[in-house]
Amino acid sequence: MGEQQKELRLEGIVLASRYVRNKGKQFLGAIIKCTDGTKWVIDYDEQSPFHAFADCQVVASGEPYEPAGQYLIGKGLGHFRVSTMRLVEVRPDAELVEVAAGRHLFGRFERSTSDAMLTFVTEKGESFLVANDPAGATVGRSVKVWAYPVQSSPSIPGPQHRQGLWIICPMNSYADLWEWRERHSG
Repeated sequence: MGEQQKELRLEGIVLASRYVRNKGKQFLGAIIKCTDGTKWVIDYDEQSPFHAFADCQVVASGEPYEPAGQYLIGKGLGHFRVSTMRLVEVRPDAELVEVAAGRHLFGRFERSTSDAMLTFVTEKGESFLVANDPAGATVGRSVKVWAYPVQSSPSIPGPQHRQGLWIICPMNSYADLWEWRERHSG
């Protein structure tokens, strides 16, 4: 019987990159720089919820892993699959305080008529508030998404922002991504 991987606990600062026009190939993901100087790639997607923790001290649990395909390499650089991440200290400007492991969900986006909040309704009928502004989200169409359960900051007004999902949609076109980048540049 194979030895089971033990979950690790990391503490450090999240470094997150955003797209810069005319810069060529860029790393747009997120890294945890630990207090011992090691760095762990935690995501390659510029839409990941880990960007909400940029420049913040966090505690993360999860497992190291060997990525497939193209990936970053370097001395003191590993890859870490996060099962949970939380802020060490909640700042007033924090968007999220905690994120859990992502998973695939199948369902559709809906928008309420009363407050225009975006929700995701799974094929089983479960409804979740959407905590982010996902690129390519289309109301009413069935879609398979990558979803992270998140806990929003108490400083964000309204009960609708306390628990929800941070969703990454499959890209219908690069136009969706460019439109999203324009909305989030600044």
